[in-house]
Amino acid sequence: MQNIWKILRITILASTFLTFTILVLFPTIFLASFPLIYIDDIRYEVFENPLIGSENLRLIIEVLTFSFKLSASTVLVDILLGIPLAFILARGNFPGKLLLETLVTLPLVMPTSGFGFASLLTWTTVSGVGKWFGLSRGILSITSNLPFIDVPIIIFIVHVSLTLPYIVRTVQAKLVEVDIVYEDASRTLGATSLTTFRKILMPELLPAIFSGSVLAFARSLGETGATIIVAGVRLTAAVAVVKWEFEFKLGAAAFLGLILVLITWLIILPAELFLTSAKGGIVKPPSLISGTIVERALIKLEAKFSKRIFKNILHGVCVALLLVLVIVPIVVVVESVFSYMFKDPYTGKTEGSVIYQLFGPANYLPIMLRSTAVSFASAFTSTYISVFLSIPLVYIIDRYRVGRILRALLKVPLVIPSSALGLSVLLFWGPKFLGLLTPSIWLIILTQIVFSVPVIVETTMAVYEGSNIKLYEDAAKTLGANPYHVVEKISLPILKEGIITGAILSFTHSLGETGAAMIVMGADIPISVLVVNMVESLAIPAALFTSAYLIIISTIMIVVFRIVSGRRRI
Repeated sequence: MQNIWKILRITILASTFLTFTILVLFPTIFLASFPLIYIDDIRYEVFENPLIGSENLRLIIEVLTFSFKLSASTVLVDILLGIPLAFILARGNFPGKLLLETLVTLPLVMPTSGFGFASLLTWTTVSGVGKWFGLSRGILSITSNLPFIDVPIIIFIVHVSLTLPYIVRTVQAKLVEVDIVYEDASRTLGATSLTTFRKILMPELLPAIFSGSVLAFARSLGETGATIIVAGVRLTAAVAVVKWEFEFKLGAAAFLGLILVLITWLIILPAELFLTSAKGGIVKPPSLISGTIVERALIKLEAKFSKRIFKNILHGVCVALLLVLVIVPIVVVVESVFSYMFKDPYTGKTEGSVIYQLFGPANYLPIMLRSTAVSFASAFTSTYISVFLSIPLVYIIDRYRVGRILRALLKVPLVIPSSALGLSVLLFWGPKFLGLLTPSIWLIILTQIVFSVPVIVETTMAVYEGSNIKLYEDAAKTLGANPYHVVEKISLPILKEGIITGAILSFTHSLGETGAAMIVMGADIPISVLVVNMVESLAIPAALFTSAYLIIISTIMIVVFRIVSGRRRI
C-alpha cells in the first residue's frame, strides 16, 4: 500500500510541475526567446527598416522614458498618501472604517477600463466635476501636464488611484503585526510620535514599503486598460505593445515587451533578495545625522508637527484625496447614466441616450450581455483550473528545495505588464511557435491562468505558513490516516480560507483584465475591452452605462469576498 501512495504522490507532483511549466512558466518567459527565433523581424522593424530606419527604436526609448517617469512619480505619491492611510486602517477604530477599507480595495477589483472612462469623464469633460462648479468645460484638459516631469495630469491621477492599494495594503498588514510595546517604550522615554515613527517603526516598515513600491511601480508600468482611454496622443510602453500588435508590427511589439519583461525581472529579483535578507523583517538604514545638530533640529521639528491637530489634518487630507480619487468618478458616472438615460442632456436628442444605444440600431445590450458571458466564463474556467494547479504547488514550494526558486518565478506574472504577458501567450500558443490556438476565449483563459495561479498560491501560502498544519498532518498519520484522508480531513479545511480568498481575487482580476485580453481575445470580446471599444467609437452613453455596470459588479465582488472570507479586513 505504501508503494501505491508513493507512486501516486510522484505522479501528482510530476504532473503538477509539468502542467505548471507548460501553462504558467513557458508562456511567461517565451517572449525572451522571441529575439533569438525571429531576429530578422526585429532587425527589420526596429533597427533597419528601409522606409523609416530606426524610428521605431527611437519610439521605444521615448515610451520607456515616459513610462518610467510616470511610474516613479506615481509610486512617490503612493508612498506619501498610502502610509498615513495604512496607519488609519491599522491603528484606528472609528465609524466608517469598513467603508474606508472598501474604498481602498475597490480599485484592485474594478475593471480598469471602466475606471479609466469614469476618471476621463470626471476631470476632463463638462459632464464631470466642471458642471458642479458651473463651468462650461472640464476642470482639466486631457493635455494638461504636471510641471517638471511632463506627465499628463489625468494619466497620473488614474495611475495613482489604481496603484495606491498596493502600498496601503502591504504597510497595513505589516503594521498589524508590529508589537506596539516598542512604540509605548519610546514615548515613555519622551520621544514624540514622529520621532518614534522614524526611529522605531521605519526599520520595521521599510521591507513592506519597499515591497509595496515594487508592486505599485510594476503595476503602473504595465497598466493598459485605463491608460488607453485617458492617454490621448501620449503612449506608455504597455499601450505601445498593444498598438503595435494591432498594426501587425510583432517584431517591435515583442522587442518592447521583452524589455518590459527584463525590467520586471530586474525589479523583482533584487526585491526578493532584499526582503529575504532582512533579519526578522527589519531593515535599519545607517544614520548619517545621529548625534549631530541636524538631528536635534529634526527632533524639534518632529515635536512641533506631532501635535494632534497636525496629525488630524494629515489624516483628513489623505482620506479626502482618496474620496476624490475613487468616489467622485463613481458618482459622476452614475449621475451621468441617469442624465443620459432617455436623451442627450445637451442636445435633447434621443439618439444620444442610453436607451437608444442599448436598444436602437446600435443594439449594444446583446453585445454587452455576450461580453459579460465571455468575461464570466473565462474568469470562472481559469480560476477553476488554477485552484487545482495551485494546491499541489503550495506543497512543492514548502517541502522541496526547488520551492524557493519556484515561488520567485511565480511572482513574475503578478507584476509583468499585462500587454507583454498577452503578447507572450499569443506568440507561444499561436502560429509563431506551437500553432495550436488562434485568438479566442481559449487564449483568454490560458492568459488568465498565468496570473491566477500565483495569486492563489500566495494567498494559500500565507495561511499555510501561519498555521501548524504539519503538526496536525503528522498527528493524523500517527493515528493511521492515509495520505488521502490527511488531505481531505486536515489539510484542505485548514487551507480553505487561503484558497477561497485567492480564488475570488484571481476571479476579479480576470474579470477586469484589459491589456492582455485585447491582444488574445479575437472575436470573443470581454466586457472590460468592450468599454474601450465603445469609447473609441464615441458611443458615450453606452460606455457610461457599461462603466456603471462594471462598478456595480466590482462592488458586489467585494461584498461576496467579505462574506466568504468571514473577516473584516481584505
